[in-house]
Amino acid sequence: MIWGANAYILPGDLEAFEKIRDVSKWSSRMADPLIKLYTKDGLQEMWGSWCDTMVEIFKNGGDICKSSLADIQCPTLILHGHKDPLVAQEHPMHLLENIRNARLHVYPEGKHNIHLKYAEDFNAIVSKFIMSDSCL
Repeated sequence: MIWGANAYILPGDLEAFEKIRDVSKWSSRMADPLIKLYTKDGLQEMWGSWCDTMVEIFKNGGDICKSSLADIQCPTLILHGHKDPLVAQEHPMHLLENIRNARLHVYPEGKHNIHLKYAEDFNAIVSKFIMSDSCL
């Protein structure tokens, strides 16, 4: 089960990451729960390192796991928010087309936080998938 994911990095992905590199510019709704867990400095350090890693992966061809998707053998549920500003629309489609036995569920009004905004529905869909015959 995956959401908010991509198998490779596009130039536009890097632009999106750079726009939110500085956590002090995040909305308090997004930042506060993470600052509570990691402290503001800790969150900034972790997020900055993550952004730096994405830049390095891009410089080295951009393959996060694209070359390994065909090796995935288990049933896979892909969940995606159609309005996700961090994950381009082509990413969930690429995952769906390249992971055998994959299914896609899209939240038409969803963004990157579908697991929070649609928590009850999200959990129900995930539970149903996990309990389905294809996963047992």
